[in-house]
Amino acid sequence: MVTTSDIVPAGTEFPKWETAVRAARQAKVLGAADVDPGRYGGTADPSILATDCILGLRRAKFRLDRVVHLEHVIRQLGPVAIDEALSVSGKVAEVAPSRAGERSRIVFEFRRSNGTIAVSAEAVVLNAEPSALKAGSAEGDPRAGYRLIGRKLLTPPKAQTYTEELANRIHFDPAYAVRFGLRAPTAPGLMELTWLVEALAAKGLPKAFEIRAKFVAPLFWDDGVDILAANGTMRCVNSAGVLTCEAQVQTQ
Repeated sequence: MVTTSDIVPAGTEFPKWETAVRAARQAKVLGAADVDPGRYGGTADPSILATDCILGLRRAKFRLDRVVHLEHVIRQLGPVAIDEALSVSGKVAEVAPSRAGERSRIVFEFRRSNGTIAVSAEAVVLNAEPSALKAGSAEGDPRAGYRLIGRKLLTPPKAQTYTEELANRIHFDPAYAVRFGLRAPTAPGLMELTWLVEALAAKGLPKAFEIRAKFVAPLFWDDGVDILAANGTMRCVNSAGVLTCEAQVQTQ
């Protein structure tokens, strides 16, 4: 059970840290997500920086085994190069009660060596046990009116490799997942974010863009996934016909 003492209060600023998307890191993460590691050349896939956001929560004493990732926003203001050093800052902007637990909104900035912001991000998390994850059900056809732009097939090794940095048992320990009423470990919503960036980059990654993703149902480590698009919206739908992620996308 999550207690009041587990909640990091609004206004908390994280200790700053340094990060970079190294070539080997990008190749490993994209390979696990079935994305061509050479797709972006010498440019970093900004979805990998979203992992740094979640790791930043651990730095701020969030318990990652008691955090359910609900939403993620990533705004790229300009391309980030492979190996480019970035300074990261984070702050708990808001904490609000909900029926399932406290919802925290955390904001991040990734700054270049000259002090300018390259990428900003927001994460909304629920301070709750993994039992708060709901498998979801197929209501209507979430594919209706959308065109298919990609298809993925997850496997446990792929999900484990993608989530290795997070070291969260919900992504790799079947017994732990079953303990919280889930049929299997879950792939992180960030994996879906990686697929959305890949789809956005079909004709080359835009220099500036924003993706606002909501993770509405868990994606399991053995799911098949359709990636769909229509009128600035992208969706991920699993093989059972359940909508797992919906995102609004804007480019400049």
